[in-house]
Amino acid sequence: MKIIKKTLLTLLFPALMFVVMLAITASNDKCYVNGQLIFLQSDMPRQVLINACMTVCVALAIWLQLKNGRFDFSAGANMILSAIVAGNVGLQTNSPILAMLAAVATSVALSAFTASMYIFGRVPIIISTIGATLLFESLTYLVFGGNGVRAFYSTANLAVFGRLPGIFLPTCIAIAAFVIFVYFTTQGRKGKILANNQTAGVNIGINEKSNIGASYIFTGIILGMAAIIYVSQNTVTPQSGLSTSGIMFSYIVPVFMGMFIGLASCDVVGIIIAAIGMEILNYGLNCLNLGAGGWQQIIMGVFVLGFYAFSGQLGNIQALLAKMKQKKAHA
Repeated sequence: MKIIKKTLLTLLFPALMFVVMLAITASNDKCYVNGQLIFLQSDMPRQVLINACMTVCVALAIWLQLKNGRFDFSAGANMILSAIVAGNVGLQTNSPILAMLAAVATSVALSAFTASMYIFGRVPIIISTIGATLLFESLTYLVFGGNGVRAFYSTANLAVFGRLPGIFLPTCIAIAAFVIFVYFTTQGRKGKILANNQTAGVNIGINEKSNIGASYIFTGIILGMAAIIYVSQNTVTPQSGLSTSGIMFSYIVPVFMGMFIGLASCDVVGIIIAAIGMEILNYGLNCLNLGAGGWQQIIMGVFVLGFYAFSGQLGNIQALLAKMKQKKAHA
């Protein structure tokens, strides 16, 4: 019964999101084409899954560092630069597998560089990752003539990892890398101690430097998977002015929502479920022609604030309901 209860609680968010968006789109005349509701078209599950896979990969990379008490601003720049390298390698070799390997190799190398700035430079993590972001963005204008990648995603035999069912391979690898590090490695378990109390962790003998290095290696693997999916779905252009941080922040909502949803199961499941729920919301907004621009940001912002207001007051709400139930029993 506990397993069934936890499963139902975990699936509650995407189910509610589907019902809400179905009701909203069904009441709007703009969401009908030839008398059929766009939201219920057969393309909906496919599009939600494709978008959710990308979101899961980036969200896991962000959460792996947050889980260990660090926020990495360079994740977006890492992903974009790795995507450019992977895309050009794929175009030159006509091999999506070599493109994926290039994405992972580049991302791991960039992540190791970011970690070394913090470990050996003794620079605060925020300064280290912002500096790494600026460096990686400048490199996007230097590698491969500064042309980015334009034809990779439109080449069917190369873009297999951005479409079903090929997209499941990098997504599963990213999930596996996260689970292995967090739940099955000593460094993953030590990272929890350092995140809760860094001084105490170091005092009991935990080597913070090796922990940081290991966590960034696994983060690089996950970001490499995100990069191959990204280049398989988009034209990738050089970036500047910390614009890659905006790309990263666009995927951060499922991280915090997944933390709450994951209370009923575990954080990785929470992030996956949160990503699916958010993509259902995005699909509904697209049906309403609100999927881009200021309105989408406003709606997403209001939704996230409402979600956190509810989750923050959940304990008080439960206490109030219990009190009302007790009064009713006495009556």
